[in-house]
Amino acid sequence: MVKGAMTKDTIMQYTMVSLFFIAFISYFGFGLDSLIVCLISVGVAIGCDILLSLVLGSKGPSNMNSAIVFGLIVGLSYSLGLTDAMMYNPELLPPTLGGGLEQYLYPALISAVGMIVFKKLQGLSGRKYVNPAAAAKLLVLGLLFMPVMSTIYNTSALIPEDHGVFIDLQNPMVTDESWRAIYSWKYNGESYPSMDTVPFAANLLSCYSNNATLSYYVTTGAVADPLPAVLDVMLLAKYHGWIGGFSSILVIAIGIALFAANKKYFKWRITLTFLISTAVFAGVMGVIYGGDIILRMLFHVFMGSSIFMAFFMATDPATTPITRKGQIIFGVGLALLTILIQTFIVGFLGGSILALVIMNLTCPVLDRIGVPKVRKDRKACCRLPKGRDVTEATTTQCMRCGSCLYVCAGRLPTISIVEAADKGDWARVKKLGAEYCMQCGTCSFVCPARIDLKAKMLAAREKVKNM
Repeated sequence: MVKGAMTKDTIMQYTMVSLFFIAFISYFGFGLDSLIVCLISVGVAIGCDILLSLVLGSKGPSNMNSAIVFGLIVGLSYSLGLTDAMMYNPELLPPTLGGGLEQYLYPALISAVGMIVFKKLQGLSGRKYVNPAAAAKLLVLGLLFMPVMSTIYNTSALIPEDHGVFIDLQNPMVTDESWRAIYSWKYNGESYPSMDTVPFAANLLSCYSNNATLSYYVTTGAVADPLPAVLDVMLLAKYHGWIGGFSSILVIAIGIALFAANKKYFKWRITLTFLISTAVFAGVMGVIYGGDIILRMLFHVFMGSSIFMAFFMATDPATTPITRKGQIIFGVGLALLTILIQTFIVGFLGGSILALVIMNLTCPVLDRIGVPKVRKDRKACCRLPKGRDVTEATTTQCMRCGSCLYVCAGRLPTISIVEAADKGDWARVKKLGAEYCMQCGTCSFVCPARIDLKAKMLAAREKVKNM
């Protein structure tokens, strides 16, 4: 038999190679710590995968490629690096950023919780509703780490004090009077405008640059135009934040190459709409609060969490919409929530992570938006990807890539029909047009999970015809 060349394992392998390369490059920004964090996360993920496969048997078979990709995402979405502000205020230094044993224990715990609870056990329900890495990080840091920080430093849960003081996206940007005084000379003794170019650029450089004196040069006027320095840091190399977001340019280049490998299986529309919407919403916030709109847009779009999440977490096929319109709405909603959380919940560690989990939960609704309408004339389907001879096809769980939705000669929403049939919702099966299936088999051809969609569609068609 002939099947499409792309398989679930191949997709995982492409993603794995991309993440390996990003992890390797991160060494030049964060040093050996970044590689150790990634190795620990991957090791824990593989160990949990093997252990759970022994316990669950056929219900939870081992998938080494998936475990490695998951571990890499956990490691690369972990924060490392010391900002200048933290160096000058060691009493405010969070243990996850301060080196030592803690920075290795936290990613190990996130990897274990994510693999056990949100990947394997959640998968037993037949569908993953939230991104496993994002949900695990939110649970571990939100419920375990931040309450401890709030107790020690008397801050609100989920708001580490160092971020609340030094990067405040509200009006005014810096609420601490001592920091206002530093810049007051520029405005004849008056407080500087919210998010003004000089203080905002100085804060960004202080947070992300490895040049401790660069922000001082900007503040004192030694650097007349700070934009080139900010561009260099935000685009080329950041020395604080997510390991995977060290170089925005690198992530973009690798992400585009990954999507180009086979755009029919990667949900690039989410990435594109998220990045564009983030820039637009950041500009809107700049209009509302004033200050340097360009710097605000650069910060929101190219901070490590946003850029890495856009390519490697927000596009997770299992927890994102299957329809194209649903993916666009998902990207816009993710951008809006991220901006609102980062702006109004000051210093929230993982604002984009919370936004991602919230949007994941909307997918059952978004899956119903933009479902292809039945084309009863049954014209030739779209151009199919290359095929190859397959002697034995190994079937895996549907990865919800949605590729089967747009190859059907009758434009039938194949996977939506199959899911409705599996739930016994025959009214919806009929409404979606299962009776018009012409058994061309293109849905089975393109399915990377190697599911026999043709047979399932035939069964659904015969069922509704006899109703």
